[in-house]
Amino acid sequence: MPIEIKDIVSKKILSEVKGYLDIGFTHSLNPYTGCAFACEYCYVREMPIQKFKDIPWGSWVDVKKNAAENYLKEVSLLRRKNKPISIFMSSATDPYQPVEQRASITRSLLEEMDKNPPDSLQIQTRSPLVARDLDILLKLKEKCRIMVSMTIETDREDVKRIFRPMLLE
Repeated sequence: MPIEIKDIVSKKILSEVKGYLDIGFTHSLNPYTGCAFACEYCYVREMPIQKFKDIPWGSWVDVKKNAAENYLKEVSLLRRKNKPISIFMSSATDPYQPVEQRASITRSLLEEMDKNPPDSLQIQTRSPLVARDLDILLKLKEKCRIMVSMTIETDREDVKRIFRPMLLE
């Protein structure tokens, strides 16, 4: 099934955290909406952003084209107010969607963070594409606390077929 990819302009990129992220993080950052990975176990498929969508979870991704510009504006405002900035990337999507290879939204955000670092950043992904940004991540770790965590489902092909549908872009 082809993935519906749309470029959008978002009003904001940082969201104040609530719930389980409230311990240790001040903001979440989602460079995309939707997800091409379509993990069967993903909690986002049960959230309103998907529940009111008329196409299935895993078949659409919205690309937030102005994410880096929003980050700069929002971080500048938070810094002027002396607010802490501890970011979880991403709480409702994977920051390394297959489309990231050509859209580079997450990379542009990391480049902006290198110039205007948060106090801390945690990246959660299941994609090996994160290795592409190792150069920026290594520079950024000199400026803020950073952690990259990866979901690794299984190395068993029979189990993988159940939980990981084929990705077509």
